[in-house]
Amino acid sequence: MVGAQHECPRRQFLLWAAAVATPLPGLLAGCAQGQPPTGIQSAAVPPQCIPDWMLTPNNVADADLMRDIEVIRDLLVHHQDIVRTVEHFSYGIRATTTSSNRDLAERIRTHAEQMKLRLQRGAAIRQLDPLFAEIFAHHQLVDLQIERLPNGIRINETSSDPVTVMLLRQHAVRAVSEFVAKGMSRAVQPTPLPPGYPG
Repeated sequence: MVGAQHECPRRQFLLWAAAVATPLPGLLAGCAQGQPPTGIQSAAVPPQCIPDWMLTPNNVADADLMRDIEVIRDLLVHHQDIVRTVEHFSYGIRATTTSSNRDLAERIRTHAEQMKLRLQRGAAIRQLDPLFAEIFAHHQLVDLQIERLPNGIRINETSSDPVTVMLLRQHAVRAVSEFVAKGMSRAVQPTPLPPGYPG
């Protein structure tokens, strides 16, 4: 799992993330052919700088990893412009995530669709995070539906399995909502398993 693909320490990744969050002259000069969304300063994640907390079971074979990390990084850097609410049900959660920034709202929709595809394929991400490891271990028991909104998305994550519902609730509140509230500083921390989790 550990190899040449992620020799970039967490500190270097955070410095990189901070640097691309503040546009510097010429930083985005290479984006002329594929402009990032207006108002969203984006830059490719250097392949050697996949942070440990984003590891997948096989970083080299995961063709979508770099693309997905770029969107995640943009959302973390611009977290203060995102609004999120979560409703709880006996069978799962409904989360609404929006932004008044039209381009950031599109990034939110893109991220939700990318993560739905990962979940459907069982293409794990964040495997050093105990909660994410368990969610992907239970991926076949999750039904995830996305409703596109003009300013973001509404997601229904449900399961007929009570243990999986525990994971979905923990993911919604202790992971994603905290990422929205605190950005990169929270994303580099692991997410605990839910209290009373039988694993």
